[in-house]
Amino acid sequence: MGKLPFAIQLYTVRDYMDKDAPETLKRVKAAGYDYVELAGLAGRTAPEFKKLVTDAGLTAISAHVSVEELWKDTAPTVAMLNEFGIKYAAISWNAKDKAGWLANAKVLDSIGGKLHAAGVQFCYHNHAHEFEKFDGVYALDLLYQNTKPENLAAQIDVYWVKYGNEDPVAYIKKYAGRCPLLHIKDMAKGESRTFSEVGCGIIDMPAVIAAGKAAGTKWFIVEQDTCPVDSLESARISAEYMAKL
Repeated sequence: MGKLPFAIQLYTVRDYMDKDAPETLKRVKAAGYDYVELAGLAGRTAPEFKKLVTDAGLTAISAHVSVEELWKDTAPTVAMLNEFGIKYAAISWNAKDKAGWLANAKVLDSIGGKLHAAGVQFCYHNHAHEFEKFDGVYALDLLYQNTKPENLAAQIDVYWVKYGNEDPVAYIKKYAGRCPLLHIKDMAKGESRTFSEVGCGIIDMPAVIAAGKAAGTKWFIVEQDTCPVDSLESARISAEYMAKL
């Protein structure tokens, strides 16, 4: 890995992970990654999956987790994160109206407080649906305005900010100091606005990376929801770009 601290969200290669997780993790390493963000445990226990990750020469630095499970009890999730030595947990959520988003904020603030006490930073991963305005304020901003920074940080997904017709760089700057994780995802050229390998699309990635560094981002995490070519090849192309930054 180069100077930039980057990882891959394993959801990117879920088609391979579902078939053969041990081999896929080794191929993720060969594609140019040393660090991963978890997207489940591939049907294994935390110790079993931790061994697979370690045996592949990888380190897990964050995980996407279930907000529903956290709502019931944070202890099992904290135990899983501790098994890996992970200090960041991310979720996404939805609501129909302003009241729903404010209710979400209250729940997430409470969950985040418990995770913070356990040494875990809780993060919110946006998609495009948070860029609906209620009384002139985006749902995403309602979440952050109504939660404490230590209880809910931002995992800004730059593709979905762009898809929501906002500027990713401006949003990173807006939440400087509250954005430890970024999802680095590019948008293909053309009207489809589909996904592209990092550095191959229309998002100004050098500006995004610079804004992230200035904002205090700790990890730049590659993710591609769908891939126009083989997912491991897409992962390799993105890693090659990230390693040059």
